[in-house]
Amino acid sequence: MSDCIWAYRSLVKSLTRRPACLFNAQDRRFGVGQITTRRDVLKMLRKAVPALAIASMLTLTACGGSDGEGSASADGVKTGKGVSDSEINLGILTDYSGPIAQAATSGSIGLEIKLDQVNAAGGVCGRQIVLHKMDTKFDPQITTQQYRAISNKVVMIPQVMGTAQLMAIKDSIAKDGILTYSASLNSSALKLEDVSIYTPPFEVELINGLVWAAQKAGASAANPLKVGVFAAADEYGTAYADAVKFAAKEIPGVEVVSSPTYSPTDNDFTAQATELKNSGAQVVLLANTMAQTPGLIGQSAQLGFKPMWVGYSGSWNAALAKPLAGLTDNYFISASYGALNDDVQGIKDMNAALAQYAPNEKPSNFQVAGWLSGVATVAVLEKACENKDLTREGVLAAVKDLDIDFGGILPAVNLGTGDSVVSYQSRMNSINAEGLLIPTTDWAETDQARAWGETNGF
Repeated sequence: MSDCIWAYRSLVKSLTRRPACLFNAQDRRFGVGQITTRRDVLKMLRKAVPALAIASMLTLTACGGSDGEGSASADGVKTGKGVSDSEINLGILTDYSGPIAQAATSGSIGLEIKLDQVNAAGGVCGRQIVLHKMDTKFDPQITTQQYRAISNKVVMIPQVMGTAQLMAIKDSIAKDGILTYSASLNSSALKLEDVSIYTPPFEVELINGLVWAAQKAGASAANPLKVGVFAAADEYGTAYADAVKFAAKEIPGVEVVSSPTYSPTDNDFTAQATELKNSGAQVVLLANTMAQTPGLIGQSAQLGFKPMWVGYSGSWNAALAKPLAGLTDNYFISASYGALNDDVQGIKDMNAALAQYAPNEKPSNFQVAGWLSGVATVAVLEKACENKDLTREGVLAAVKDLDIDFGGILPAVNLGTGDSVVSYQSRMNSINAEGLLIPTTDWAETDQARAWGETNGF
């Protein structure tokens, strides 16, 4: 610190010397030329004052003093960007007005009510949690803009919705060192710096769903099962389809016979439904967002094609029950987290918080997903508080090897180093008339899912 004080004093001295030394005929840094009168000298001194203030601020910043990064607060906790003595500022980047706004907003509400509950109990580390909500419209370019608008104000981002959206800001996240939880459970996020997934990825849900469907159908070499998979026409959709194909090769009698794709702007799925029907697929794995589900299933029904549908958790939302009334009897969801009517403490806590802080919101399983991100967020902030370090670096350190208990909504996990699958367990669910998930199996992992993880280095 003595070196910093010396540098600061030297800076002040250099900037307050005789004006003729600071501003001469060759020095045009402030847009000036030759100084010949007393008025010129006074004028230049007035211009030098802001320069002195700015330079002083920069010098103090280098010494760790301007924005409080790494400085100790009154309670002895190190703080930095996004954290003060009274607040912990977080950011959420999600779709509030785009193609999956209904589900994404439900996920946001799940997070918010958890934070409301914690704030009502005194917050974390004696600080209230403040959530800055940014609308990405599910667009990578807008996500980048919104990240730039919020990145200098927050210590952590507990939700980024969409894999493409996350990939658009991954380099900025790494550069800024902001712990980010991915709300899109694509395994590609596991390899990103400073990004964590606190549940099994979608690929695990799909593989476990296929294994269950094969068992239910009694698939074997003598009783083959034809399977289709429906995914986006991008690298992430390809990853989902590849996971299904990997598992199919590991299950006797199972063959992937069709894998039609879609683009985010598609509204007509006649071609995809026709391809699936003509292939003779008996089971179709849905690796799409909820925006495509009603179109594909509805169009398939019109063509007289009614296979067993097995979707991952992102393919369904309770709001689809009404438009798909009568078409969900043979639709099952493989989910890595529990449902609203589970008799576990975590769901009871969530429902109580929902009734208190968002009583007008209709229950949705995406609220459960959002609640889980809230639980994971509070867990890492509490650990950082215990470590007396609420800087970005402290939060990143706290997430390593973090144990999280979700109150039975899903089995407890350890985040490890952040680049591995935290669990290979999921559970199968049917859908009731209200669109809510009804568990049909216990939590279980499959050999095929674990083999996929090992093959891909997870």
